[in-house]
Amino acid sequence: MSLLQKFFGTSPFGALAEHTKKVHDCVKLLTPLAEALIEGDHEAIEKLHHRMSKTEHEADQIKNEIREQISKVFLLSIGRHEILKFLSAQDDVADAAEDFAVVMRLRKTALHPDLKADFQEFVKQVVYVSSHLLEVADDLAVLAEASFEGDRTQHVLETIEKISQEEWEADKLQRKFATHYYEIEDQLDPTTLVFYDRYCQRLGEVANCAEKCAKLLRTLIVGD
Repeated sequence: MSLLQKFFGTSPFGALAEHTKKVHDCVKLLTPLAEALIEGDHEAIEKLHHRMSKTEHEADQIKNEIREQISKVFLLSIGRHEILKFLSAQDDVADAAEDFAVVMRLRKTALHPDLKADFQEFVKQVVYVSSHLLEVADDLAVLAEASFEGDRTQHVLETIEKISQEEWEADKLQRKFATHYYEIEDQLDPTTLVFYDRYCQRLGEVANCAEKCAKLLRTLIVGD
């Protein structure tokens, strides 16, 4: 590497987009995990947990490579601290998805049939929030080259606002799911109720972390 290359560095935005894709791979596993829970397929839950763990580890490897890369660069188009905050927030998304898989694996908890529709709708919305974050991240490298200006940047900012709206929708579905299982708590044993709460919290955290990422992206782009 020449001195000039070292001074200005290679843009980390392509690698950040790859990290986002890997994080979303973790989030996408929520869908088959939810289906396995509904079907009571504990063997599938075990296998999906291992897939989740492997995918989250791969995301960690990309994260560590990015950290190493930017530590060797003197100048970046945006602050190193801001990039690391965004990277850490994305890591939290993957961690929350993995936490959900871990909780599912801890106990063979059956999902009450009356809760199936609410649970599926909630999971679908959480994955949807993450998919918008992936859409934004795919534009990062191009936007950085354009100094975060132009029509494409405006589209990304609009998508970021949409992520906040979709996270709010996820919050509403989280409350709907929780309200429903407390309405039938007399049909549930206390431990099952505790695990429903854990499912609800972990899924909600995935969407919350994705929204946090979106807000950090907005800061990267507009600088406030």
